[in-house]
Amino acid sequence: MRAKLGRVRDLWRYAVMGLQGERLQTAEIREAGVIGDHRYVFHDSEAGRVIDPVTYAHRWGETLAFPSMLDLRARFAPGDSTLLDIITPDGRVLSSGDPDFQTRVGETVGLPVKLMEFPQVAETRQRAGRALHLITTASLDSMKNLYAEGDFDPRRFRPNIVVSSRPERNGFAEESWVGETIRIGPELVLRVEKTNTRCKVTTMKQDDLPYDGRILETISQKNGNVLGVMCSVVKGGVVAVGDELESSPAEIDELLKPLGTPRALSQGNVGG
Repeated sequence: MRAKLGRVRDLWRYAVMGLQGERLQTAEIREAGVIGDHRYVFHDSEAGRVIDPVTYAHRWGETLAFPSMLDLRARFAPGDSTLLDIITPDGRVLSSGDPDFQTRVGETVGLPVKLMEFPQVAETRQRAGRALHLITTASLDSMKNLYAEGDFDPRRFRPNIVVSSRPERNGFAEESWVGETIRIGPELVLRVEKTNTRCKVTTMKQDDLPYDGRILETISQKNGNVLGVMCSVVKGGVVAVGDELESSPAEIDELLKPLGTPRALSQGNVGG
């Protein structure tokens, strides 16, 4: 018997590590996760390293009158998945198809950075059983009950899949799925590998969400510093908002089907 676990409420893809993501209605998922997820990074040309919103918080951001990484949003250009758009807090769209794209990105953040394809991020996540991040509304509601003044908007936690829990399920529902397989919609089968340890990013300002250090403090004190789960992909496929989740012991033939790898993206001027 397959137990009904809930339905997909939101789907998210984070094309650039450390930037806000894009909400999707459907997502194609393969063994490395959502196609295009964590595909690009900002690279500091002077320091010679990939940058992230935690370790670079002291280098740029509000104190320097530049937007932080979490103030910027990344998406694949509407109608053209070979191009990336970076959307600034004032609504400007920086397109990777523009010849001065890299210069404009650097001017926006106040550092000589380049946007570069960096598939190692998705590959590392896949090897670690972290191809997909899933969180339930039951968990978010539970945290809200523990810290009523906090805004536990899913965007703080950067999930790929937000599950609208069934009414009878409460508490940190997805934690009971660790070690099990779940089916989402007609195609996708995931293995829930581990709970997700949280970090400082959950507290940081982004879009209309304010800085709130008590978010992480509450998660740490009340739930062992974990929230949500990380999953590997047993069988890839297309998933859509509204798809139902069911417990699903993985059949042998599903485990033996090749999953393939994410389709190569034409880069245009990205990283040039």
